[in-house]
Formats: sequence, structure tokens, C-alpha cells
Amino acid sequence: MTGTRERTARCGCGGLTVTTRGEPTGVYACSCLVCQRKSGATFTYSAIFAETDVTVAGERRAWRHLGDSGRWIESEFCPTCGSTVCIRGEGMPGLMGVPVGCFGDPDFAPPAMLFWGTRRHRWLALPDHVAALDTQPG
Repeated sequence: MTGTRERTARCGCGGLTVTTRGEPTGVYACSCLVCQRKSGATFTYSAIFAETDVTVAGERRAWRHLGDSGRWIESEFCPTCGSTVCIRGEGMPGLMGVPVGCFGDPDFAPPAMLFWGTRRHRWLALPDHVAALDTQPG
């Protein structure tokens, strides 16, 4: 793919990498309780790519769990440092999510929406361009 942007996301220790090609099909944040607990933060911030545009390299472990939507989500993480570097979900077949922080790119596109806005921490004020959805569609 000549001229297609390539980005590399890394875990905290650098042992697990995700290379993406092209632009994400979507960028979102999520404040569901599962995302808050698994990230240790008030929300997660991820970019979605076609699975065919993603290459994962390095040792990894997977954890499959149910999200607040009731569908399974599988997080792949580094067994050394514990950083999640990619996410697959029952509600997004053929797609893969990559936590934006793993790219280390302060110019990465902002999220277009916040899923589970009803569960966001009350101090979190959203910019006008970010739609807060009560739950998660689909």
C-alpha cells in the first residue's frame, strides 16, 4: 500500500508492538465500568482499524470478559508489563481496537464519541465535538 500511513503502538516495556496501516475507521472513548477498572483510569481511548490492516508482534496474553454491553471483549496485553495493546470485540467483527496512548502520538485524532457517558466521572467535561452516548450501540 504505497502512500498509506503506518503507525506503531507499543506496550510499556516495548516487548509487544502493533503496527497499523491507514487511518482508523473510528476513534472513541469509553467510560463503562469494565473499561475504568481494566485501565485504572476514568475512561479508555481507542482507535478502530480493519483487522487486515493490523500486525501484532511479540509475546502476549489474552483476557476475554463481558463488557457492560453484555458482549465479549478480548484484550491482548504484554505478559511482562501488563499494558493492553489491542482489543477485539463480539460487537466489532473484522475490526481491532488499539489504545491510542500506546501510539505515543499527541496529535492523534480525538475521540468522536464517549460510550457509556452516563458512567463518566462527573468532573469530565467533554469538548463540543465529542458525543456522549448513554450506553453503547449494537
